[in-house]
Amino acid sequence: MPGVLKGVKYEDPLVIYRGERVWNLARRLSKGRVKVDRELATDIYYAMYLPFPTLIPQTNIPYGKDRDYSIVKELISSEVLKEVKRYTIINSLMSTLLSASFLQHLHEELTYGGEGDEEGVSDINDFDVNALRRAVNNALKHVEEEGGVIKNVEKMLNEGSEAGTGTTLDLEEEGEDILRLAKSTDVRKLLEVISWIPKISHKVRRKTTKSSKGELHGYELGSDVERIVPTELIYPKLYFNMKVSEGKLLLYDKALPECRGPLYVLLDKSGSMEGDKIKWAKATAIALFMKSRKEYREYFIRFFDGSPHQLVKISKRLKSSEVLSFVDYLARIKSGGGTDITKALMTAGDDIQYGSSKGVSDVILITDGEDRISEHLIRRKLKMLGIKLITVMIMGENKDLRNISSKYLRATKLSQRELIQVVEA
Repeated sequence: MPGVLKGVKYEDPLVIYRGERVWNLARRLSKGRVKVDRELATDIYYAMYLPFPTLIPQTNIPYGKDRDYSIVKELISSEVLKEVKRYTIINSLMSTLLSASFLQHLHEELTYGGEGDEEGVSDINDFDVNALRRAVNNALKHVEEEGGVIKNVEKMLNEGSEAGTGTTLDLEEEGEDILRLAKSTDVRKLLEVISWIPKISHKVRRKTTKSSKGELHGYELGSDVERIVPTELIYPKLYFNMKVSEGKLLLYDKALPECRGPLYVLLDKSGSMEGDKIKWAKATAIALFMKSRKEYREYFIRFFDGSPHQLVKISKRLKSSEVLSFVDYLARIKSGGGTDITKALMTAGDDIQYGSSKGVSDVILITDGEDRISEHLIRRKLKMLGIKLITVMIMGENKDLRNISSKYLRATKLSQRELIQVVEA
């Protein structure tokens, strides 16, 4: 059955597929409470996806579609939709996710007045027409906030996702999980910091080793005939030999990326880290995750207080489910408890030792603690495993950590500049 938008070919397999995706996702999000037909789901999708969606003439409304027509009419005439379209225009992923979320929020607005009460469940089409405009606008406001969260997650995923980084992403397949995260107040607060994290790609360069079998980076002069540019072979033999002896052959500049171990973040969540300290530390952890993507490295993060907490690992071949778990983990952690830096560092060493990592590993310890540490024990562990310890002291000082750290940084203003210094270290 056709919908209510002009120019949409409702019998086209791709159109049917998009409507089915939105419909299924909305049903799963609401645990089956959203009751709409697939044509309405399709219309919502294309109302968000198309730059200028247009309704069919009111005289041509298909039988039984009057309510759908009213919903879509209010949707495309809403001023809030213009803000939502920043995320959805010609973007099938965002249009699918936010269309499903809109249907869920609209159902809640019309059925419960937006309160989420479990009583009085009804069909989404059973509404008071006078309340429809308010319900559509309120639903769109929720959707706009969620769109910002999803775009921030995309920003994290896209850092270092160029060819050769082994990324395996499909946010649409993880649609239900990402929308549940986007609705979380804790996640929204966490991802607000993305806006002031600098673009890591300008601060990080993947370390490479020159090799005749590596990737082409450019051109240079030299005498390595294995990398010679073919046009050099047209020169007379005498001139060619002279260029070889003087090291002035035009060569391909080729290099292979260095194999490096994981980037491991140990983040203090003790009671003294409450407030701006934990917020800045979480922002730094996100920036370091972006750095690991650019350098094609495994990423570990573990919070600690009096004892180490759950370890979260993100593999080199990045999966969207891993990043969603990482974001959820960061958002849920609250400051509290004591501090045991020795136990945290020894646990990090065990994680690296018994993992499958190769190459030098970096452990970034972010703490404000003045805890006494077992300097000899930790130094021996770091040396045995080839671990470079970078300590970031937040508004504090620890002479023991300064002695054993390859780099020791102090953050006193909790600024973007200090965050950049940690990333560049």
